[in-house]
Amino acid sequence: MILAMHLYRRMMRRGRVIALVALSSVSGLVYWLVGFDGESGGLTELYTEILSSVGYTFVVAALILTAATLREEKDGGTLPYIYMRPISRPWFAAQSILAGSVAAMVIGLGGWLATVLASIAVGNGVGPTVPALTLFVAAAIGYAAVFVPLGYLAPRSLLIGLGYIIVWETILANVVTGLAQFSIWRISLSIYAGFEDDFGPVANDALGPVTAGVGGGVAKLGAVVLIGLGALTWTLRRRDAL
Repeated sequence: MILAMHLYRRMMRRGRVIALVALSSVSGLVYWLVGFDGESGGLTELYTEILSSVGYTFVVAALILTAATLREEKDGGTLPYIYMRPISRPWFAAQSILAGSVAAMVIGLGGWLATVLASIAVGNGVGPTVPALTLFVAAAIGYAAVFVPLGYLAPRSLLIGLGYIIVWETILANVVTGLAQFSIWRISLSIYAGFEDDFGPVANDALGPVTAGVGGGVAKLGAVVLIGLGALTWTLRRRDAL
């Protein structure tokens, strides 16, 4: 796990962490501003609606962070030195995705805590925010499995990743029903919805045709991780680290 710890520490620079936690906390700020004018009986539904829509800021933060997992090593010329260690390519890929996932979870935890504070401030308590932690954790794992390999493959991974988020996640997945099943955000929302009974109308619209449920969501998320792990392993074997 030494490689994972090294990659994690390199990603989690203080300035970057503060900026990305702030970006992930936008949904909490919006809930705090809107929640004061909301009815007490509908604050939980409002919470789910804001999180399912404004929560995309966390996706952008996860992209910025996880795409740098191997990209910074490659751009800095240090990746070949890591390659010299007797580490198998599958284990190398697994530790890279693990480092990206944990780093994204830490950023997501900061964003989630912002929603907890907002919920307390508007008088809705902590209880309704607890299931939402599963959304941040699931999204962190899923997007790390996609963006870590992307960061290794593409020098302009941030632009490509933003294109993926905007075109695939927010446009095509809404237009083409079948593609929604492969949306990591909707998969994460389905896990969240499996723990939350008071899903608001906007949150249900964001979920789309994806069926709410923990088991199905975890299975799909596992498939995403396996695909990402396989793609990164294959790429590490085929491409020159230099």
